[in-house]
Amino acid sequence: MDSRFSFAVFFTVCALTAFGGGQEDKFYIDLQKFPIYIKADFNPSDVISPDLKDGSWQIREQWYGAVIRRLNLQGPHGQPCLPKRAFLSPYGRPEQEWTFVLPFTVEVDTPIIPCLYLASIGINWEIYLNGTLIKKEMHLDGGRIIEQHYERDVIVPINSNLLQKGANVLVFRITGDPTDYTTGFTYKSPYYISDYDYIMRRHNEIDKIIIISILAILGIYHFLFFAVFRENRYNLICGFLSLCMGLYYLWRTHWIHQIIPNTDVVIRLEYFTLYFTILAAMAYTDKLCNRRFFIVTKIYGVFCFILAVSNLFFSRTYGSEAAAVWQFASIFALAWIYIHNIILPFAQELKSGKKIADTLVNTYPGNLLIVFLVLVLTSIFDLIDSLAMHYSLDLTSYSIVVFALADTFMLFRMSVIKNRELKEKSTLLEKATNPASAREKAFNSFGLTEREKEIARLMVEGLDNKDIGERIFLSNSTIAFHVTNIFRKFGIIDGKNKGRAMFLAKLIN
Repeated sequence: MDSRFSFAVFFTVCALTAFGGGQEDKFYIDLQKFPIYIKADFNPSDVISPDLKDGSWQIREQWYGAVIRRLNLQGPHGQPCLPKRAFLSPYGRPEQEWTFVLPFTVEVDTPIIPCLYLASIGINWEIYLNGTLIKKEMHLDGGRIIEQHYERDVIVPINSNLLQKGANVLVFRITGDPTDYTTGFTYKSPYYISDYDYIMRRHNEIDKIIIISILAILGIYHFLFFAVFRENRYNLICGFLSLCMGLYYLWRTHWIHQIIPNTDVVIRLEYFTLYFTILAAMAYTDKLCNRRFFIVTKIYGVFCFILAVSNLFFSRTYGSEAAAVWQFASIFALAWIYIHNIILPFAQELKSGKKIADTLVNTYPGNLLIVFLVLVLTSIFDLIDSLAMHYSLDLTSYSIVVFALADTFMLFRMSVIKNRELKEKSTLLEKATNPASAREKAFNSFGLTEREKEIARLMVEGLDNKDIGERIFLSNSTIAFHVTNIFRKFGIIDGKNKGRAMFLAKLIN
């Protein structure tokens, strides 16, 4: 992988993202500039004329997201009005209703088709504008939710006659488990009203479709590559990693709800996929840079498997808390990947006498170091953006695509280089040794079995024990046993240090 290629792709994507969205239209009402009023329960009269000074409402002057479990709401006597919950309890709490009232003002003429955009809302909900219902996703049976609808990127067209110049009131009726992180407005921003065309340009999800398609194609490519070259098992893991990332983005699209309306199912699938993504990255870098799986990766794999399976059967609230535990554990997993599987092998390559530029371009650890650095930088930018700037560029998504593309190019390039080197070694060895027929006669004269002949041919090609084992699907101990027998039959005593050189010399003579 040429590092210049990776950076060129990355900065091109960044530029298109930063400048492709255009400027905000003249009609843009940022709802987060207005205070929001919240109370437990729902009264239909509040939809028409809510009395926001009757003492039952709690106000948030500044709100970036408004999740019930994080609002610390108080009851009528100053007591907490949320039920207590034991951390990682497998059970949820009974659904409750909440009312959010958002008064706002319009100072300019409304467009032909105004639209409300919500970064997120859940779990069941209704939206009223100036007393009129404009969107309903309330699915109850006897007060119990029968189909959950926690959604991201919600776009609600508004009848222009409903939106008045001057004072207006948005009312949200929200029903859900008060201890679930999706009850309310999960995402910090944005929440606004603007022109329909502007919102559709800004949130059309075409970029997500492209990302998902690229990751899916790369995953299939790696599977096919492994099917042809079975010794390259890291291609199988890389394909699994690409498909996991593609599926994760698929579960987060808005249009997936057209296929699976119940978002309880979608979020469980999202978590299930997410738990195996970093695990796949650990296994991939283990195999690629160190040629074996470590006990740390195996323990982390058991941990992820337990979380993934329990997430399918326990409550959604448990799922969100389990995800928080996973996020904490993943910090150590990422540190393992970066330090143990990339930095240390990179340092070993430098100790062998290679130059830094050559190590970065022509080794697996060097290539991965460049790509992971891009991932880290974009993740830091997105974190700062979510806390302060609110551009919502989501550069990490694009850097993940760069990572997948660069990884594919790296594996293909390294495979070509490795095959070329093996062919050159094989050619040189063929020139230095007897012709193939004479070599086979030598094998027969020394009394090699058919299995030993097969291994001896691969030794002539320059493969070590591990590569031979991967080629013919035998364990290292079995290969070592056969190699020892070959050396014994050739009369080679010093098999550990100079055995292969003596073996080739015997073939030449």
